[in-house]
Amino acid sequence: MKTHGHSLAEGGVKRQVTGFALTALAGLVFNSVYSLTDALFVGRGVSDAAMGGVSAVYPFVILQSAIATAIGGGAASVVSRALGGGDGRKAARVTLSAMTAFYVTAVIVTAVGFAAMPQLLDAMGATGELLDHARTYFIIILAGNVFSTGFSSVIRAEGGSFYSLLIWVIPISVNIVLDAVLIFALDLGVAGSAAGTVAAQFVSFSMSVLWFSRFSCMSFKGVRPTLADVGAVIGIGIPSLVQTGSLSVISAIINSLLSQIDGEAGVTAFGYMSRLITFAVAPFTAVAQALAPVAGFNYGAGDSRRTKETLRFCALLAAACAAAVLVVAESAAEGLMRIFTSDEALISRGAHGLRVLAAALPFMPVSGLAGAFMQATGRKAPALAFYAAIPVAFVPFAYGLSYAAGTDGVWWAYVLSSAAAAVFAAAVLAVRRDYFLCSAPYVGRNVQG
Repeated sequence: MKTHGHSLAEGGVKRQVTGFALTALAGLVFNSVYSLTDALFVGRGVSDAAMGGVSAVYPFVILQSAIATAIGGGAASVVSRALGGGDGRKAARVTLSAMTAFYVTAVIVTAVGFAAMPQLLDAMGATGELLDHARTYFIIILAGNVFSTGFSSVIRAEGGSFYSLLIWVIPISVNIVLDAVLIFALDLGVAGSAAGTVAAQFVSFSMSVLWFSRFSCMSFKGVRPTLADVGAVIGIGIPSLVQTGSLSVISAIINSLLSQIDGEAGVTAFGYMSRLITFAVAPFTAVAQALAPVAGFNYGAGDSRRTKETLRFCALLAAACAAAVLVVAESAAEGLMRIFTSDEALISRGAHGLRVLAAALPFMPVSGLAGAFMQATGRKAPALAFYAAIPVAFVPFAYGLSYAAGTDGVWWAYVLSSAAAAVFAAAVLAVRRDYFLCSAPYVGRNVQG
């Protein structure tokens, strides 16, 4: 049975955003639970050093996700606006072009990863006892890189929010079960963790094939990918690449600085912290994911009132989520770290770092939502500026403050860069009121708009 993207034209914006946000949050929380259990399995089932090795490779895992998010998000922006304007054929062509671009890129990234593995591991802070674990994990993750997306953002853009949830929940469930079997029952260590991840990615890939061949509202008959559409997708997706890819850069910088300042223990503690941070930011990410299809559809339909209402409601949701997560992070940091390890030194390092980083939570959603709104409405330059604000500010803060204040300087650098990015985004949106105005409906307009 086919789904219909036109359902986005029906009902109130708040109901639509809430529905999308809840399904996205369910998937993201489940993914965060997997990330937590994966760290638990590696930390408890192998060793803290093994977890440190996995953590050292984490920046590459984030980069891999960034590429998938960029191409999928770029395609989703065009697809939602095209469906809003009634151009299903263009939506199908863009989807096929995005798929082609992703799989070509994935092969290239894998080849580069294998060719430059020693240099990459060194840059990511994989040294000493962590190195062998990191190398083993990296090899297997690279080998499965081609299956690292299910195009859930495109599925969500055409109204398939429940299936986009399933494409997270089912593979992650498979991953958790395989982690338990491969690590605890078969004693495969970090190789088991990596193999479980790749197997789950293959399940997600297979579900994507099933959706687009059986359930999608788009017809791919007679449709061919084009370089023009690839260029449009990448152009719109670059802000997402900057947003998610910047997390990879920031994580790599943090690992490198911690390796120099605090040694392998610092990298390992951050490995546990990063899993908890993934859980903490899931509500913000869910709200941004909900904003994209609703704002994009209404912008494509030329409805300025509903487009602005979408952003306002998403901002309120994100602010409420930030307040709740801040309270939990400040009050339960040590207990959260004890989930993963009994090493008191690691618990102390991680809990202190979490409490400092929690100060960034009220600021983080501002630039993220601003970027998501700009991307959903096809405004590439401001989206790129909003997404780049945190990493651009973080680099000088990180190196300057780590020199002056050690590990604490690294954590405060992220807080200050998040605050600076929030001020920048709020100031731009206050001045550029024209960003909220829609032109005529999407039909007939250039796909790159």
